[in-house]
Amino acid sequence: MKLARNILLVDDEASWLRTLAVTLNRLVPEAEIDTCVDSRQVINRLQVGDYALVLLDLTMPFDCGETLLAMIRSEFPNTRVIIVTGVNEVDTAVRCIKNGAYDYFIKTDKVEELAQSVRRALEVVGLERNYLHIKERFLSRTLDNPQAFNNILTCEPQMLDQFRYLEAVAFSPEPLLIFGQSGTGKCEFARACHSLYSPQAPFLTINLAGISSEVFAQKMCGHLHHNSDGQVDAVAGLLHQVGDGVLYLNEVGALPLAAQITLLDLLETRQYYPLGSDSAYPVRCKFVASTQDDLLKLHQAGQFRSDLLYRLRAHKIKLPPLANRPLDISMLINHFIAQAASEMALPAPQQPADLATKLASYNFPGNLHELKGMVFDAVSRSDGVALNISPFMEAINEHKSLTQAPLDTLVFPKVLPSLAQMNQALIDEAMSRTANNQTAAAQLLGISQSALSRRLKGH
Repeated sequence: MKLARNILLVDDEASWLRTLAVTLNRLVPEAEIDTCVDSRQVINRLQVGDYALVLLDLTMPFDCGETLLAMIRSEFPNTRVIIVTGVNEVDTAVRCIKNGAYDYFIKTDKVEELAQSVRRALEVVGLERNYLHIKERFLSRTLDNPQAFNNILTCEPQMLDQFRYLEAVAFSPEPLLIFGQSGTGKCEFARACHSLYSPQAPFLTINLAGISSEVFAQKMCGHLHHNSDGQVDAVAGLLHQVGDGVLYLNEVGALPLAAQITLLDLLETRQYYPLGSDSAYPVRCKFVASTQDDLLKLHQAGQFRSDLLYRLRAHKIKLPPLANRPLDISMLINHFIAQAASEMALPAPQQPADLATKLASYNFPGNLHELKGMVFDAVSRSDGVALNISPFMEAINEHKSLTQAPLDTLVFPKVLPSLAQMNQALIDEAMSRTANNQTAAAQLLGISQSALSRRLKGH
């Protein structure tokens, strides 16, 4: 199910049909126009092709327009019909509307109004089809295309629910907005959407952090430069390069207000003008945007337009932080161990059985990026047999030192302990904080690992 934009024009006047097709191609460039001069072929054409909209004349030989209207609405309920006729009779117009026509136009009416009605009808059909598709997919707990999510490792129910939701909405003509902290996998979800929507078409990314409004417009739409010798140099923008693919707008919350107007216009009109050109070109791509910002708070602060906000969040996915995915920790560590060992040409060490449990209370502020960095560091410091857990313990202790209120002085009991007792207490505390890892504990105590080992054997 792609964007609902296929239109069939039906009229027995070939010259008028050609004129109408040319006009709609100009005014609704995102539509794909077919024509039919023989009313007897209409039903067969609809059975063979997936048409979202039919523009239908009333007075034709063989099957008249009203007969075809009734047949189309009965046999193809997801296809809309607009009557375009020379019959200027109120009773006929009322009857056609009652029988299911989306709109009624006289051939002498303004073509701009007809084009607006065509665009509205295409949007209605797209929304209806999308709703039916989502409803059908949600009734099933399985994935039709699990391979699209091969790069996202998870067994968490909340993440699997997001898989099913993305599979249901991937073909929608509306944008997809992905929320989540840095490192939660927003780009991988955008790529999964691309795999579902148009795997053979391009997937292009633009990072909007720090971009100016002028650069944004130029990168999106491209530009034409007219030389003094009459030659024209053209630079294709992302909208031309991506074609029918997916355009990923990373960090859309950072987009300047003036650029937000440009993006809103692209979403609403589905057409763009290269800088320096007066010709409109259709926007055919799927927009996927992501942000780690709260766009509603940005709007309340006057930094994000409300109309763009609600246009972008027609479909939205919120990715949980890694700390809320405890079932995935062990699996992700093993994945990063294999990746690190391969990239560094080292033997892959074994993950300690209790490592994921030790990390259960850590909130991973850097999410997947932080966990990957920990594992790569641990692999580089391992002996090839067991994974060195020092990087994990160091991160936990560093986090504790940042979140706990520091004590200015030690608090001693009423009866002072002996030096031997204090030494033993320090060793016990260091071993406890590092989960009995002597190397990490020795670093906390400021002594060598061998010195700590001798002290442990001496007690």
